[in-house]
Amino acid sequence: MHLTFLTPLYDIGCTLMGMGKRFRHAIIDRLGIAGTEKVLDAGCGTGALLMTLKERYPGVVASGLDPDETALEIAKRKSKGKGLDIKWHLGFMEGMPFEDGSFDIVISTLAFHHINPEKKLQALMECRRVLRPTGRMVLVDIAPDETGFLGRLVYRILSMFEHLMKVDQIMAMMKEAGFSEVRNLERYGHGVTFIEGRKV
Repeated sequence: MHLTFLTPLYDIGCTLMGMGKRFRHAIIDRLGIAGTEKVLDAGCGTGALLMTLKERYPGVVASGLDPDETALEIAKRKSKGKGLDIKWHLGFMEGMPFEDGSFDIVISTLAFHHINPEKKLQALMECRRVLRPTGRMVLVDIAPDETGFLGRLVYRILSMFEHLMKVDQIMAMMKEAGFSEVRNLERYGHGVTFIEGRKV
């Protein structure tokens, strides 16, 4: 469900749902950044994560990709106002406009559930394609814990509106896309999971 008219309120909504600055730093903490990597945020939205990353690690070469022109315009305006050098690209994860082996790290945060089921595998294959041989991907997405009644209820409700997958399904698809050493890093809150995979 894509309510593009709400895009200008996206950052506020994320903060209210507990996915603001603390959440962004939790993601960055798990990237193992040395400080000079080339990083792609696939499905970057309004660019808050990349801006936080760039402020924390100025030497990182940061690029963001998103299919929403409105979101990218917000990202461009905000990054320019902060004096941050970030490249913003219009496009879809399943057909990215980058050469093979362009990045050390690909992040995808709260974007995978928006991709149509028939395009998810291709999107992951694209993420792997644009990684360097030693590169890795960190996928952060909604995958409610179904071990309890509340978790099962949340999953069923959200599945009515978005293309959700369970953690083991995402991990299996990442392996199918060619990623190795796929592992579930941790959960954040009650409904978000961090999954890592390496190109080789």
